Amino acid sequence: MRILRPELRCRLPIVAGALLLIGTLWAGTILTWLMLMLAFGLILDGVTKWWERAGGTGNLSSHRQ
Repeated sequence: MRILRPELRCRLPIVAGALLLIGTLWAGTILTWLMLMLAFGLILDGVTKWWERAGGTGNLSSHRQ
């Protein structure tokens, strides 16, 4: 993921997660459950990366306890 442009690093997981959420309409029960878990994980990853870039909040290694 480091070779992707920073804009794609934020947007690609969100778009993939949205497509997975839409794809659950045509999937079976077990596959729907797996797709939902993967979709929410991707969306969470994309949004937190976007939030870090937009606000300049940093990450866990940039703050001292």
